[in-house]
Amino acid sequence: MIEIRQVQKTYPPVNGASEPVVALESVDVTIQPGEFVTVVGPSGCGKTTLLNMVAGFEHPTQGSILLDGQEVRQPGPERAVVFQQPSLLPWLTIEDNVAFGITIGHGKSQLDRGRLEGLMQTMGLSEFSRHYPYQLSGGMQQRCAIARAVITDPAILLMDEPFGALDAQTRSDMQRFLLALWTDLHHTVLFITHDVEEAILLADRVLVMTPRPGHIAKELKINLARPRYWDMVMAPEFTEYKRKILAVLRPESSARPASG
Repeated sequence: MIEIRQVQKTYPPVNGASEPVVALESVDVTIQPGEFVTVVGPSGCGKTTLLNMVAGFEHPTQGSILLDGQEVRQPGPERAVVFQQPSLLPWLTIEDNVAFGITIGHGKSQLDRGRLEGLMQTMGLSEFSRHYPYQLSGGMQQRCAIARAVITDPAILLMDEPFGALDAQTRSDMQRFLLALWTDLHHTVLFITHDVEEAILLADRVLVMTPRPGHIAKELKINLARPRYWDMVMAPEFTEYKRKILAVLRPESSARPASG
């Protein structure tokens, strides 16, 4: 369980400013084990800052973040992070990139070859195992990055706009791939995105953040049947979820001029 308790994050003044920058204010959220939670909000609202604090890369100025009752003070093996850019090591093959999370800490002697090969198969990477990152498409590179995170068997996946740099078709393919993977492995997922439809399609629950200082303006439980498919975006229920989120993100758009 992830518990985010009245978290505030303040940065010192920059570029000669006299006031500190309040990035997050009074963020209070609980994420249950195995839950898929997406966070959507405008640029600069503190989404990535929130994820970085759950990861242990940064610390709250006020409040606390707990994992199963223990305060987060640093990164840990129970949390794996997937970034927008795959950040693969260009001198390693795809197979060695996937295995890196194990071999860097324990050496190749601790690598379970059967698990590695099974994961490569699940990720659709087996035929590319001896390729190098530059030889793969952006989507395939991101699959490799996700596999590298998953192979360490973390309880929690923290994903910071992992499909944001992909074209629309590849992004859609990766969404379906991630949903299938989550159905099989059922990690707890905290997923940051700018894309409202992506947030709804993936999540059990969507957290909608305000502009800076960011806080949770709305929590929306998504009661759409699983497995989820791309054509759900045209369903009336999906459209209603989208309307509710956009009403928070773009309140001016919900104020229609009177006719006549």
